[in-house]
Amino acid sequence: MKRSTMKGVKLITDETENRRYVKIDIATLVSEPEAVDEYLDGLIAIARRNEPTVPYEQMMRAVHKRAEKK
Repeated sequence: MKRSTMKGVKLITDETENRRYVKIDIATLVSEPEAVDEYLDGLIAIARRNEPTVPYEQMMRAVHKRAEKK
């Protein structure tokens, strides 16, 4: 799988090549905050891709049920 890169953002891995840290240049964060946010969201999505999912209807029922209790 090809990894997309973003100028000013570097992924730092450990000795077993597991992603451990994200190094973000402050200038990039200031000039392109939305792009950095989208990049980080993508990394989180990739990390969670094998987690179980919850159907939309089930999630909405839980949200409404929680809102009724308040």
